[in-house]
Amino acid sequence: MKKENENKHTFFKIFAAFIILFTILLLYARYINTKGLQVKEIPIYDANLPIEYNGFKIAHFSDIHFGRTTNEEDLKKVVKELNELNADIVIFTGDLFDKKNITEKEVELFTKYFQEIKAKLFKFAIPGDYDLNNLNTYINILNASDFIYLENSSKLIYQNSSSPLNIIGLKNTENINKLTNNTYFNIVLIHKPDLTPSILNSHLIFAGHSLGGQIKIPFIGGLRKKEGAKTYIDEYYELDNSKLYISSGIGTEDFSFRFLNKPSITLYRLYNS
Repeated sequence: MKKENENKHTFFKIFAAFIILFTILLLYARYINTKGLQVKEIPIYDANLPIEYNGFKIAHFSDIHFGRTTNEEDLKKVVKELNELNADIVIFTGDLFDKKNITEKEVELFTKYFQEIKAKLFKFAIPGDYDLNNLNTYINILNASDFIYLENSSKLIYQNSSSPLNIIGLKNTENINKLTNNTYFNIVLIHKPDLTPSILNSHLIFAGHSLGGQIKIPFIGGLRKKEGAKTYIDEYYELDNSKLYISSGIGTEDFSFRFLNKPSITLYRLYNS
């Protein structure tokens, strides 16, 4: 009987320790890992880049999902960090919204902070799947904030060079062959990275949507694989002659947790080599 009681006592101690540990991890994933914006800096080397763009800076942010775990203070921090990067262009790869009903106050808030984002040349944005629920509102916010909205369209940009960079924004890939040009250095913005195999005639591809798998486990990586980001969820892939870079985003989707995967924005520096 004594041995049996000791075994029960040991079991309950282990069970209690497990519950405590699980609770700590849950709180950490909810309240610690969803905050604390990181700024990543990544060099990109590509011999196809016109030499005049050596050192060209691209600031990339994505997947705010405002209102779930991101608030006005988070937006303010994002804008501050983006502006300190002093990028040549800023790109946003979608999902500003997280809900279907956007209030007038929220529209004013988004417009205010997106207006404050600075770039030496241009600011570009494409829609995420959540933005499609309020696409006109999303476009109006971007237009009022001097963002160039790209939806299956492109824009040539020049910086001290007669050779332009071709910036392409995609909602889907049906027009990609019309938008790419082999005489230009093509930079494609897409929301869902799993569209990448359809656009491999591009030099650089920037995407969002995956949130880096949202929950990361050491030696395993991101756990959450969702429609549009089942194959490509990590930070970088090289496919044929194209390089794919995926932002792990700022907010959360469907459940309000991130683990070993803090919100982030990324600064890319392009180099000819």
